[in-house]
Amino acid sequence: MAIEQPQHPRQHNGKPSVRSRHNESAALGDLGDDPSAVQQAADSDSGISPVVIVVLKVALVVFIAMSVAAQVLALPLVARRSAQDAPQYAPYATGYLLAVIAALACFEIGLVAVWKLASLSGRGIVFTHDSLIWVDIIIACVSIAAIIALALFVHTAFIAHLKPLAVPLGALLVALGLFAMLLLIIVLRALLVSATAQRDELQAVI
Repeated sequence: MAIEQPQHPRQHNGKPSVRSRHNESAALGDLGDDPSAVQQAADSDSGISPVVIVVLKVALVVFIAMSVAAQVLALPLVARRSAQDAPQYAPYATGYLLAVIAALACFEIGLVAVWKLASLSGRGIVFTHDSLIWVDIIIACVSIAAIIALALFVHTAFIAHLKPLAVPLGALLVALGLFAMLLLIIVLRALLVSATAQRDELQAVI
């Protein structure tokens, strides 16, 4: 007596059954009928915890407040005392003061841009073209601050011959650190552009 081989419930003569095709179509229909739900789910998954956003914004406020206090109170006092202690460098005190204040202003504008990026990330929409605008602002601020630090190094080391050497070396280290940060941000911007393009393609498919 021949024994019948049981067939797979989803196959009949090597082809999917009608019920199987119906179930797969229904599953695909559930995903495609409501693209806004899919988009909202993707946005919620890409967002950062609200606690992290709040802590970051508090830290940004503290940094901006400290920077403004340094610009208004600390730096003018340091420049005045430095001019009194070393009269030979007094003609350069105002220029150095303005240069450092400008660098700190770039720092503050960059922090504001970081604030905006944190807000976009908290809403799950960081992978958009709006984010690139704020990243470009950060790149511009870091570039200007790095150029200012490099100019301070050149002037203090080779023109004013400022002593001690810790001052020009400190300016050089700051400039090198800012240039390294600039390269890192440029790489991260390229990754953001790639991720944004992929997200746009996914939205077009959905």
